[in-house]
Amino acid sequence: MTRRARVGWLTIAAGVVLLVGAARLSPVWHAPLYDGIPIEDPYRYLEPPPGKPGNPTSVSDTLALDQGASPQLYSGTLETPPQAQMIANRDAFQLPSGTTSIKAAISPIKPPAPVAEGRISGNVYRFSVVNQAGADLSLLPGTTITIVVRAPNGVTNGTIIHFNGTSWDKVPTDNGGLPDLYAVSNATELGDYAVLVTGAQTPEPSAQTPPSFSAGPSPSPAPSSTGGQTPWLIIGLVAAAILVGVLWRTLGDREP
Repeated sequence: MTRRARVGWLTIAAGVVLLVGAARLSPVWHAPLYDGIPIEDPYRYLEPPPGKPGNPTSVSDTLALDQGASPQLYSGTLETPPQAQMIANRDAFQLPSGTTSIKAAISPIKPPAPVAEGRISGNVYRFSVVNQAGADLSLLPGTTITIVVRAPNGVTNGTIIHFNGTSWDKVPTDNGGLPDLYAVSNATELGDYAVLVTGAQTPEPSAQTPPSFSAGPSPSPAPSSTGGQTPWLIIGLVAAAILVGVLWRTLGDREP
């Protein structure tokens, strides 16, 4: 190998070492951590108790068909987070002949009947999907829809119930992502849904009182996991630079 070739390869090797070291010492070596606390709007009641906000929102979404099938559907009321949501996959609904679009609607309503035990926490919501002519749409056999209902802030011991036309039925309930969000992941019917509380209801914080947080000192940041390796990386980089310089001088003194 000629002197020029040796010098070239040594330069490339030193450059690789420098790049690796620079990347390892970079402050973005570790992915950033984003953390925070979700903020919920105060719950809005259709018939608000004293001191609680009213005027809950409704939603109505009109959607075109997707190649002749009902489109993927997401509808949610306008609070943060929504107090009622429904989610359906594409081709979830039976479509009468002549259907060109569907309309999904969610509205708070007065309870159609009292519950046999416990009490309804928050509003009753009516979920409906119709075509452009106003005909109610049913789910195709074997398909389901997800229904999410939010209870008043801090209510964590609820169960979703569905009105069957004469009385209320409890339905299998999952957590919806926050302590007071409740979900039915495999609902087979639309209609009226609410959150039932049968035990002692968790007290709801006042709408005028912000959540309290600990005022204690912030924890000291943990030392970087690479702190002990940094001096050795610097030493290695310096040694690599010295080695390249020595070899350069040595090879430069030797004529081919």
